[in-house]
Amino acid sequence: MITFWFIAAVMLIAAVLCAVVPLMQRETATGAPKARALSVSLYRRELADADADLRTGALSAQQYASVRSDIEQRVLADTTSSPSLARRSTPRTATRAATCAVLIALLPSAACLLYLKLGEPAALKLDNALDDSLGVSHDMSSISVEMMVSRLAFRLRDHVPDPRDADAWATLARSYTVLERPTDAAAAYAKAVALEPGDASLRADFADAIASANDGRLAGRASEEIAAALAIDPADPKALALAASAAFEARSYASAIGLWRRLIATLKPDSPEVARVQKNIGEAEGLSAVTVNIRLADGAHVASDAAVIVTARTSGAQASTKPMNPASAASAVSAAVPSNTLLAERRLAASQLPTTIVLDDSLAINATDTLSAHQQVVVEARIVSASGGDDLTGRGDARGLENRHADVVIAASSP
Repeated sequence: MITFWFIAAVMLIAAVLCAVVPLMQRETATGAPKARALSVSLYRRELADADADLRTGALSAQQYASVRSDIEQRVLADTTSSPSLARRSTPRTATRAATCAVLIALLPSAACLLYLKLGEPAALKLDNALDDSLGVSHDMSSISVEMMVSRLAFRLRDHVPDPRDADAWATLARSYTVLERPTDAAAAYAKAVALEPGDASLRADFADAIASANDGRLAGRASEEIAAALAIDPADPKALALAASAAFEARSYASAIGLWRRLIATLKPDSPEVARVQKNIGEAEGLSAVTVNIRLADGAHVASDAAVIVTARTSGAQASTKPMNPASAASAVSAAVPSNTLLAERRLAASQLPTTIVLDDSLAINATDTLSAHQQVVVEARIVSASGGDDLTGRGDARGLENRHADVVIAASSP
């Protein structure tokens, strides 16, 4: 603030001096001496010409005397008239002093009134408070950034909202983000979105700021803004990335994988972002899948035409799956009935045992209740014979969300 007032004072003094100094200088008849010297030289030449004419006889003595008398009278007239002309060309001292006094009083007053009308004097108070809060441990660059952000915030909040201010609010929000003030950034983005609701990238930035202010969580209002951004532009890269992260956070790995694949389609093939997104996809695929090791118990036997039906249910579910036609022994299908706990189902030939299979969200028909949405699932393998007879079953649990696996042993044999 001291620097501001110092610069303002210097500029004001310079303006006053530029106006007053010329008025204070006394005007001098600088042209009078030159004119007088020219007149004298002309009169001398006329006298010399008259003397020459007298010597040659061109003028008589009486004529010479008349010419000389005329020249002397003109010299006398010029000498007496020049001082009065110089005096009349110079303004009176009292008038000049009064004009200078008016300018000295008027210029500073006008400058202060214009600043109060067009400037932002209250911003100086904000800067003062900001300096006190920052303390002496902050460097000047940080203080300068804070000061500029404070001025911009004050200007935007101090007048009627205008749609043209959307960019300014967005700039303020990004500045708050740089200063690690996510709550203020989210509030500024809210103003920008209200003025420009059809900007997908602006809504995506708003969602990101909301998540940052909410400890990185994308649920709730952030997800609403992400959905709004994708509704405006389904290919907005940041909105896709945030939507994928939100799905991953909600353990909807299949949705996250699909969104990340859509994101890759918007990126350049040589972009370093592609590798990071591929890594995320691999992680999601690993988390969504359940690895199942299936084998027969020692001494168990099954018919050659038997099939194995592998199901995954939520923890605590009762087995209620109907046998399937063994003619499609090598097929893989999925089933999830919203009214019960069945999540996924896969079928394979019994002759493949022992084997290891993977159950993932691609086997779910109902995308709203997928395997990856549950931390704990129960995996069951059941042998179904086409020729009839008792079914053989085995069960195993897959717990947690990382490196999920289940070991299933089919423990009994058909008669």
